[in-house]
Amino acid sequence: MADRKRVQGPEKSVVPLLANAETAVVFDPERRKDGRNGDRIRPVFMKTGIGKQANGSAYLEAGKLKVACGVYGPRQTSKSKVSTQGALNCDFKFSPFALGKRKGFMKDAQEREYSLILDQALSPAVRLDLLPKSSIDIFVQVLESDGSAACLAAAITCASLALADAGIEMLDAVAACAAAYVDTTVLLDPTDAEEPHTAGSLVLSYMPSLNEVTHVIQSGETTTANTVRALEVCVDACSQIHGVMMGTLVKGV
Repeated sequence: MADRKRVQGPEKSVVPLLANAETAVVFDPERRKDGRNGDRIRPVFMKTGIGKQANGSAYLEAGKLKVACGVYGPRQTSKSKVSTQGALNCDFKFSPFALGKRKGFMKDAQEREYSLILDQALSPAVRLDLLPKSSIDIFVQVLESDGSAACLAAAITCASLALADAGIEMLDAVAACAAAYVDTTVLLDPTDAEEPHTAGSLVLSYMPSLNEVTHVIQSGETTTANTVRALEVCVDACSQIHGVMMGTLVKGV
């Protein structure tokens, strides 16, 4: 007699498909999966005014990468923090569903580091000397990530666009771009699938109108020639992104 206390399995079964059972594919930087060349960025879409309660807001989408930002202020600081210059309070956060591995609600080390980099990249562009005893709160939320370096660059660009939408006086809008190193090849705007094959990355924050760099961060090991090449292609890409930002601001008026 059949055992009624047990759930009977199917008569026929197949071997389950495992993620690591796929055969290894040789990565070719000259043939990217999305069809881009090594010195091309993903098509970028930007929009301002997505948050009605914020003083300024922006949304950026590049392929699978989706970032939103809200700016609140200027606000009066507390008496214990009175300063002759204003202050930026940057908050970077991944949504729990933004990555392949679910993120917790508490900030981790990567999010705290990215929040600090946001402050360092945007502060040189904002006229904080005109906002004494004031603070500006910037909240960046990553809805979907596709590459850590590209995600940081998109967050800086989106935050700068939101600051401009809020009417904060700036020297210039800050555009950011990321590059990765694969042997002697420089890959612009690397994706999450390409990052495991890279030896390092570089994120450049740039003000094209003034031809000034606000922040550079590099990780990994590479040669001086690769670094110079990465800076050159990132500067060109930032100029392209800056044009999209200006067009978005004009449409939002």
